[in-house]
Amino acid sequence: MNQKQMEYFLEVYRQGNMQSAADKLYVSRQGVSKMLRTLEEELGQLLFIRNPHGLVPTDYANALLPHVQRLLAEYRSIASMSTLASQSKSVVTIYALDHIMAYLGAEFLWDFHQACPDIILSTVDTTDDAALKGVLEKQCNFAIVTGEADQNRFAAESLFFSRYCARLHRQHPLAGKETITYADLEGARIVSKGRAYQCFRHNIDKYILLPGLQVDLVAETADEMLITDLILRHQAINLGYDYAAVLNHHPDIVVKPLGTGDDLGQFVYLVWDKTTILTKASQKFRAFLLAWLPKNGKEKVIWPL
Repeated sequence: MNQKQMEYFLEVYRQGNMQSAADKLYVSRQGVSKMLRTLEEELGQLLFIRNPHGLVPTDYANALLPHVQRLLAEYRSIASMSTLASQSKSVVTIYALDHIMAYLGAEFLWDFHQACPDIILSTVDTTDDAALKGVLEKQCNFAIVTGEADQNRFAAESLFFSRYCARLHRQHPLAGKETITYADLEGARIVSKGRAYQCFRHNIDKYILLPGLQVDLVAETADEMLITDLILRHQAINLGYDYAAVLNHHPDIVVKPLGTGDDLGQFVYLVWDKTTILTKASQKFRAFLLAWLPKNGKEKVIWPL
């Protein structure tokens, strides 16, 4: 099985349709069909069952999929190594949950550049799941996400604890409460990041939708300008993490702790693939970040008064 065969197999698996896979690969349908047939002959196994609605993967194809994904990720990693080798600087790529890099701030980037001028930091804001997927597929060196990752696949270091919080207009009826519980949200207008994010699934699904609380879910967005506008103009309540809330202080918006009991927030972790040996550049970044956080007061989120 060569790289091209794996790429064709993966695209056919994703699309469930020969023509759609061909379109994605910019080749002919006949070319995809021939490649797939050759691969099935080499493996001695049927990979897809053809029916009028498309292609259904066999049990063998389902078992083969993660191995193909891992091998293709290794191919990409090797290809990127040749690119990096031609550069005078190393690159460390971090996929981070939205606004975490903003929480660390420009000073973090500047301080790292001063300490390690031979390393370029490439940062991408994304969702928790996409960040972890990026680590496994060798698209990035690290993920910075909330919640504990699968210890069988990832290594992790805790960075800081982030509380769940609610942001609301200071004239909102709930603004006078010291702490807002999920029961308080009955009938409220809510804006939150969305179901692509662990925070949404943890808070909205577990504490609002499953218990049957009736809320008006106005929008799912991570856009801070939209969130602020909805809070100020339409009395919406934003549910999220405090590290993001403290970045967008507004005189007419108050921040309140959300929830009671033990489930008050989550740790933010630096995560990497435990099967991968960290490069010297990655080791430098990890050591610098862990030392920089307490030195600059970022190991604990400080709420505005």
